[in-house]
Amino acid sequence: MKVDKIKKRDRERTKGKILKAVGEVIEQHGTEKVGVNLIARTAGVNKVLIYRYFNSVDGLMEEYVKSGEYTSTYEAEYFESIPNLHPDERSKALTSLMHTFMNDLRARKSTRDLLRWEIGTGKSMLSDARNQVAKKILEKIGDLPNYNDTSALIAFLSAGIYFLAISADYREKMLDVDLHSDEGWKRIENIIERIITDVKS
Repeated sequence: MKVDKIKKRDRERTKGKILKAVGEVIEQHGTEKVGVNLIARTAGVNKVLIYRYFNSVDGLMEEYVKSGEYTSTYEAEYFESIPNLHPDERSKALTSLMHTFMNDLRARKSTRDLLRWEIGTGKSMLSDARNQVAKKILEKIGDLPNYNDTSALIAFLSAGIYFLAISADYREKMLDVDLHSDEGWKRIENIIERIITDVKS
């Protein structure tokens, strides 16, 4: 029985190393370089283990997406840190969620590359994983007072954040908003807060 526990622990540790390697490969080379050989080399494991644990590169990418390592708002710790909120506290919590999500996307090239990969391949695994976690987060926070379609509002704001963050990789400005400066992104933060605050009034 003890041997089985050790084997399971070793397997989980190896899987963790492989998943971490996926993020490193995406960060350094982009999603187009995600392949069994490079990931195995980066993780320091035999490539046979990738097939054993994940079946294929697609299976590996799906598991990486499900792991939530690509953005902090989808990690278990983030969900567990959300307290039970009074309705009057929900707009602040949703604003914080959107700001954290936005700053994650700005900081994590690998996440932006994953989003581009998903759009380019037409695979929905990232969207599906994101939707599942986002629904749980929104259910825990709750609807805004006097507004019963909070999920549509967050979907709209999230889509804008996705587009702006990805756009910043190949353009300097959107209208007169500087996507390469903290000042420009502060303007976006302010408008997110204003929209969420105003819509519940």
